[in-house]
Amino acid sequence: MMEKEKLRRADFVTSVVLLAVGGFILGYTFTMPMKDSWGGVMNVWYVSPALLPLFIGAVIITLSAVLLAHSIRSGGARGFFERLKAKRRGISEANVRFLAILLSLFSFVYLTIPRVDFFLCILWFLLFLVPVFHFDDMGLLRKMSVFYLAGNLLILLIFLSGLNRPLLSVSRYTVDVIVLLLIVSLWIFTRLLVRTDPLRVLRLRVSVIIALAVPLMVVPIFKYGLLVPLPHEGGIIGLMNLVRFGLF
Repeated sequence: MMEKEKLRRADFVTSVVLLAVGGFILGYTFTMPMKDSWGGVMNVWYVSPALLPLFIGAVIITLSAVLLAHSIRSGGARGFFERLKAKRRGISEANVRFLAILLSLFSFVYLTIPRVDFFLCILWFLLFLVPVFHFDDMGLLRKMSVFYLAGNLLILLIFLSGLNRPLLSVSRYTVDVIVLLLIVSLWIFTRLLVRTDPLRVLRLRVSVIIALAVPLMVVPIFKYGLLVPLPHEGGIIGLMNLVRFGLF
């Protein structure tokens, strides 16, 4: 387990990074129109495409502010600056956690959201982020980060090389299938890492439930409740459309 003092320092660094990311998301979101006219019809604010990133940015800022306040009260900020003054070099646990958070957030915002089915990109993001910090084990963090980075590099390569076009000519959901296979592979890889520890197996099970529950709640609320257009709708959201319009 990570020492309490190190954990508080990691909380401080994490909260500052997340505040910056949340602020960037909100700043970019405010450049989007909340209202606009299409064919002479003025759309209302609650169908604006800015609503979803606005919600995400606000949640990130709120949660990171709570984490920052807790880290300051518990001495995390003081410990961080004392450690900074000591000029210790090397990649510490805090730095590894910092890099893991940056990797997950930047791949989520800039790589998968614009290109992958929104349900799948949330699931891919959370299936890495939730268990990797729920386990609180640096060895698992490093191994899962390498696997997650490799998966994101594969997705990036598909789009940079233009391979997505012939894949989409085979089926419009081919890229979604590849991402789904990556998600299953990440779960299998993590399950193999923790298979000998019953407590971590339980934590993985809880993490998977959380990772599935979030998109199962967020996607219907925004798409069918608030009628907000999602960044990218692929196979899973298409399946949800069939269920939605088949039942109602």
